[in-house]
Amino acid sequence: MSDIVVLGSLNADLVVSVDRAPAAGETVPGRSFAVFNGGKGANQAFAAARMGGEVAMLGRVGDDAYGRGLLGSLESVGVAVEGVRCIEGVTTGVASITVEAGGENRIVVVPGANGAYCPVELERDAAFFKGAKLALFQLETPLETVVGGLQLARERGCITILDPAPARELGEEALSLVDYLTPNLSELALLSQRELGEESSAAEIVAAAKSLLDYGVGKVLAKLGERGAILVSRQGVERVYAVSVRAVDSTGAGDCFNGAFAAALSRGVAPLEAARFACMAASISVSRAGAQDSFPSVEEVLKGA
Repeated sequence: MSDIVVLGSLNADLVVSVDRAPAAGETVPGRSFAVFNGGKGANQAFAAARMGGEVAMLGRVGDDAYGRGLLGSLESVGVAVEGVRCIEGVTTGVASITVEAGGENRIVVVPGANGAYCPVELERDAAFFKGAKLALFQLETPLETVVGGLQLARERGCITILDPAPARELGEEALSLVDYLTPNLSELALLSQRELGEESSAAEIVAAAKSLLDYGVGKVLAKLGERGAILVSRQGVERVYAVSVRAVDSTGAGDCFNGAFAAALSRGVAPLEAARFACMAASISVSRAGAQDSFPSVEEVLKGA
C-alpha cells in the first residue's frame, strides 16, 4: 500500500492562445493550442510523487484519450493508479481555457467523470486508505465524496490534508475531519467570513486562521504566494518565508505546495520543516512554465533549501 492517498480530480486542460477572445457569434484566429494534464487531484499526486512520496491516486476518468494521457502522466512518476477507474459513457473531465495576449483567461470546466465519483463509487476504494499515513483532498470532486473520504481516512488512522479549492463554503462536519487545512487568501477569507486581501497583515491572516480551529480543524497552513506561508495551531504560530525567484508561471503552484507538504510529512518531517520544504518547491515551480512540467524533484528542492 502507498503512504499517501490522493482523492481528487483528473482533468485535461485544453488551452487556446489568442490575441483577443471572440465576441458572441464571432470567429477569431488562434495563435496556439496545447493539451496539458491537470486537475487539482492529479497535480497534487504528481507533485507528491516527484517529491519522493509513495502515492496512490483515487479518481475517475472516461474511457478516452484524455483519460489515458492523464494515467500515463501519473504512472511516469510512480503514482499507483489502480484506484483511478474508467466510467463508461462519461467523458474525462476537461477545462477549456482561452488565454488572451494580455494574460486574461476564460475557463469552462466540464467535470465529466470527476462529477460521477459519488459516495457509492468511493465504497469501492475504501481499502486504499488502509495502511496509508496521509490522505490528501481538494474540492473538484463532489463534496459528499470528499467528506466520505475524510471519514474513511480518519477511521483508518490517516493524517488528513484538505486543500479547500476551488473556494466554497464548508460546514463543521467537513472541517472537523481535517488535520491540516491549506487555504490561500481568498479561500481563507471565504471560510472564515472575513475580509482578506493581498494587503492584509499577518495578524489579520492569523486571526482568520484561528477562527477555523474552533470548527475542529487541527492546523491551518495558509498559503500566501510570494509571502510564503503561515502555520497556525493551538500551540502557536509559525511563519515560513518563500524564496525570491523570477516568476514565469504560477499555474499549479498551490498544487505543488500541497504535494510537497504531504510528501515531507509522509517521511516523518516535522510540520514546520515540511511547510518550508513545500514553500521551496512552490517557489521553484513558479520559475518554470506549466503545471506538472514545472514541479521539481525532491533533489532539486533539497538543493534549493
